[in-house]
Amino acid sequence: MPEDKGPLSYADARAHLMKRARERGLSLEVYGERVTATTIQVFADAVDEFKLSSQQGLGLRVLQGGAWGSSYTENLSVSALDRALNSAVENADLSAPVPHAALHAWGEPPEMDLHGEGMSGVSVEQKVNVALTLERAAREADPRVQSVPWNAYSDSEGLVSVDSTAGLNREYRTLQAYGYVAPLVTEDGQSKMKMDFQFTREFTQLDPGSTALEATRRALALLGAKPAPSGRFATVIGAECLSLLLSVFAGAFSAKQVQEGKSPLAGRLGQVVGSPLVTLLDDATLPTGMQSRPFDAEGHPSVPVTLLEGGVLRSFLHNSETAAQGGTQSTGHASRSTYSGAVGVAPSNLYMPGGIGSRADLLRLMGTGLLLTDVQGAHAGANGVTGDFSLQAEGFWVEGGEVAYPLEVFTVAGNFWELLSGVQAVADDLTFTVYTSGAPSVLIGSLSVGGQDLQEGSD
Repeated sequence: MPEDKGPLSYADARAHLMKRARERGLSLEVYGERVTATTIQVFADAVDEFKLSSQQGLGLRVLQGGAWGSSYTENLSVSALDRALNSAVENADLSAPVPHAALHAWGEPPEMDLHGEGMSGVSVEQKVNVALTLERAAREADPRVQSVPWNAYSDSEGLVSVDSTAGLNREYRTLQAYGYVAPLVTEDGQSKMKMDFQFTREFTQLDPGSTALEATRRALALLGAKPAPSGRFATVIGAECLSLLLSVFAGAFSAKQVQEGKSPLAGRLGQVVGSPLVTLLDDATLPTGMQSRPFDAEGHPSVPVTLLEGGVLRSFLHNSETAAQGGTQSTGHASRSTYSGAVGVAPSNLYMPGGIGSRADLLRLMGTGLLLTDVQGAHAGANGVTGDFSLQAEGFWVEGGEVAYPLEVFTVAGNFWELLSGVQAVADDLTFTVYTSGAPSVLIGSLSVGGQDLQEGSD
């Protein structure tokens, strides 16, 4: 063994593992990530937290005797890389064979620029100024703003790579910059807080002043809230709220969950599962998508996938293993939470395309009912297997097609798939959110609402 002279470069570490694997006749896949990030938080017009972080690592999968063996390393020295490779081989020997397990020489991925101009010309002072502006602009937007407890500027630059003895040697760079702010407003004994968020790949496109003003406007709109009624009411679900619900139930489209009996969509390909007005796409090739990528965690090229078309279920999301088990092709949705994580299936930019007309048009079409703008507690109040949900909610009462007043916290209950089937109109306000999914506002026939009287009765 050659003398270990310290860590190799990221590129040389990948090349070393490929060389070692070929010398030993091993089938090896290496997934790697390298990320540097900055986070700045402000309080009372001063920097409260400034954090710089850097992380890199390589995740190894060896295929031996039809079984996968995994390991990872953050140490890129020759000895650490060799130990990681040996561990993966040992783990493969201890693992059960997996049907259809294989490494693939996938075709070429699309050309995508997910890095832009980068951050090399952006000073620390410029980044700090974005964070300061977020807080200052929100605090000064209205005398009813009491404080700005939540705000941050953050950016990250990353490199993602996949190499394999099947012939893959590919990588892409990413850049993300974003700011968020949530002011606390108070009036007549009521206190409300709302957040706004901006994501971009070009630092110069950040507009912290506008983000702060929008967050303040949203918070102020909730003041003067009145108790919500209880019953079933026609409902306009706002774009951001539907986007959140879509992300909560996105797992139903995973072929892995389908094959494990955890999806209500199992066995329903080609069947109607939503309104004719509902189409759902997953597209990792969107230029501005938060989860965009030219290839997935197995190196498979990214392509747009139609999941629902006119309410009809057309596809599930697949990695190579679920595709082989299902007798179909991978859709390029192999995922890893990190380089140390197992390979699974996950959406990228999942969204529902917009329709015709504005949200205001939907309110006029509805006449009287509920405008649902947010839900909380999805981790406890939503069942991904059945689609049932019972969630705390936020919104407005609508009369005569106009917003009448905000509502105190209430609950909404229903079934996500019944909700999709009940869509009667779709607005043109497609909005992508921090949940990485996107949706427009929609009108549904009815939704079960539990107002203050119901909540008091359950105490």
